[in-house]
Amino acid sequence: MAADHEQASFYRFDVDDSQTPTTVDRYDAHSSDVVFSLPPVDGGRDAWLFLAAATTIEVLVWGLPFSVGVLREYWSRELFPTEVYHGDTMLTLAATLQTGLLYMLGVVFGPLGSAYPQYRWQLMLVGLAGASLSIVLSAFATQPWHLVVTLGLLYPLAGLFYMPAAILLFEWFQQRRGMASGIMYAGTGAGGTVFPFIVQALLRGFGYKAAMISLGLGFFAIGAIAIIPVKPRVPIGRARSDLDALSTTSRSHLRPKVDWSFLRRNTFYAFGGSILLSSLGNFLPTVWIPTFAADLGVDKPDGTTLLAILNAASVPGLLLLGYLTDHWPLRMVITLSCLGSAAACLLLWGFSTNSGVLIAFVVIFGLLGPSFSAVWAKLIGIIASPVSEALLKSPAWKSAAGAYGFKNYVSTHI
Repeated sequence: MAADHEQASFYRFDVDDSQTPTTVDRYDAHSSDVVFSLPPVDGGRDAWLFLAAATTIEVLVWGLPFSVGVLREYWSRELFPTEVYHGDTMLTLAATLQTGLLYMLGVVFGPLGSAYPQYRWQLMLVGLAGASLSIVLSAFATQPWHLVVTLGLLYPLAGLFYMPAAILLFEWFQQRRGMASGIMYAGTGAGGTVFPFIVQALLRGFGYKAAMISLGLGFFAIGAIAIIPVKPRVPIGRARSDLDALSTTSRSHLRPKVDWSFLRRNTFYAFGGSILLSSLGNFLPTVWIPTFAADLGVDKPDGTTLLAILNAASVPGLLLLGYLTDHWPLRMVITLSCLGSAAACLLLWGFSTNSGVLIAFVVIFGLLGPSFSAVWAKLIGIIASPVSEALLKSPAWKSAAGAYGFKNYVSTHI
């Protein structure tokens, strides 16, 4: 069977990206495999539905971590008063651990999803259920360390829900990848803008327990709908099933080896270091702005509104930096983001004594600080450029023809 499959002939067709792809009614002479055309890249119904779903997932997954400052201020003031619990180290840990682990676990969840794409939906459902459960369980916290376990350690399973969308963006968008990544990552700012007001309204209207249970159930319901359009542009296909049916020895010969040559490139470490260092600082204001405003006595606008303004400013910031990565040298975009946000912290937040200065700070920092993630797609593209060039020049692959390149040559066995 395997030998017959290897001898099967494959067809390749040019597709006009402006036309809706249709099924190619043709069968291979030596097998029963049906050849389907692939959807176009950089546009079309499927690409835009994917981008809308991925942006929705971005809103859900990052909305709570980016508004956790509201929860932390409530924890230290109402749920676990510092004068009773002698410090709020655990509360700060719970507020920051979820964001840190979400980033760090991408190193695990990304390769996991790539290695087992046939289980993509199952992994996404596990991540969605784990994140939703963590929010619900946090409603029953009676000690600060309970929040560390639930929101700090369990919530980062949301990375399983989030990573496939981030990875598949590279299949659906090529020439417009900077714009698409800017739109998708703008969901972070949108979530961070809406969530603080939702959380605050629920806390005031229904109390802590009902608020967190409602958030958890709503998270799951919306996330379950958003999963549906998140699918690969290149179907996994029967080739994957045939490969899995082979012996371990046969699979080891057929599966491509991982190219580790990027580890020898200075660009990888330079860009990796810039992402690490910027991430260490970009999330401090989202955690501390509500508490800082309360300690300063600023109530017009209050800490919740300041946090929402910061996150709202990141939406046009992400779109702007995403656009600039398509038109400016990447070093200029990185310099603009890093120096601009650092100057805002030093000159505005560092000397703020009133609401006007704080508003100026959150607007400028929101535009340039959290928006740094919009450059990641281009960073990855530069690091992987030798591999990408080889793929563009390679002939059509069995079971993945048309997956790469700008002319959208398509023939995929499924």
